[in-house]
Amino acid sequence: MCTEPCLIGDIALLSPDYLLLANWTKKTIQLVNSRTGSTLSEGSPPHCPKRICPMGGERAAVSMSDGKVQLVQVRCGRLTRGTVLGVKADCWGVATSGDNVVVSYYSPPWLEVMSTDGRVLHRFEESGEAQTFQCPDFLTTSSDGFIYAADCFVRAIIKLDSSLHVLQTFSDPQLGRPFGLTSVNSDTLLACNFDNNSIVHVNVNNGKVTTILGSEDGIVRPNSMAYCPQQRKLFVCTYKKTDSIQVYQMD
Repeated sequence: MCTEPCLIGDIALLSPDYLLLANWTKKTIQLVNSRTGSTLSEGSPPHCPKRICPMGGERAAVSMSDGKVQLVQVRCGRLTRGTVLGVKADCWGVATSGDNVVVSYYSPPWLEVMSTDGRVLHRFEESGEAQTFQCPDFLTTSSDGFIYAADCFVRAIIKLDSSLHVLQTFSDPQLGRPFGLTSVNSDTLLACNFDNNSIVHVNVNNGKVTTILGSEDGIVRPNSMAYCPQQRKLFVCTYKKTDSIQVYQMD
C-alpha cells in the first residue's frame, strides 16, 4: 500500500476499513481504505495535523500545529470535522481516556486529560529535580484504560493511569528511541525503534521487549503505525520524504 511521495506524521486505525493519516507534506488529514490503499476523503484544516488517535465509532482526535485538537468523524465514507478543543500550548501526543482526550507537551513536558468540551480534568507536571519526561511525543491507551507515553529523549515508555499517576517505566536497549506506539491488547504494546530500524513487542506484564520486524523486513526509520486485529495486519509509516505505508501480515 503506497501513498504519493509525502511525509506521514502519524497513522491511526478508525475501523477495520478506515485508516487516518496526518500528511505533513500536504498539511491534510487523509481517510484511506485500509484494504485497497485508496484515499477516500481528504481534509485541509487551517493548520498542519501532528498526531492522531482513534476515539471509537469511526471518530478521531487530531493534534494540530496551532495548539488545538480537532475532533473528526467518518460519515458515509467521508471525513467530517467536529469540535475544536483549545489547549494551553503547542501539544503533540494525543490519546483517549474513556470519553476524554489526553494530550502531551514538550516545553516544559507535561500531560493533560481533557473533556471533549475543553475542560482540564487531570494534569501531570514535573516537580523538583526528578524528570520522568523530556519529550512525551506518542501516546496510546490500552483496552484496560492505561495510558502509555513514548519518550524518545529518556528512551523509555511510561505507563500512567487515567488520572495521570505514573505507574511504571519500560526501558530496554531494544527500545532505542521509541516513537509510534500502538496497543494490541491489555498485555501488549508495539513500538517503533526509530534508531534501530525495527518494530518491537513490549509485554507490559513482565517488561520483556522483543524485536519482531527489522531492516531485513524493509523497516527503515519507522515513525508511526497502526494495528488491525480483524485483518491481523500492521500498517507502518517511515520517516522519509518518499514515504509509503508498509503492510505486514502478523501471525
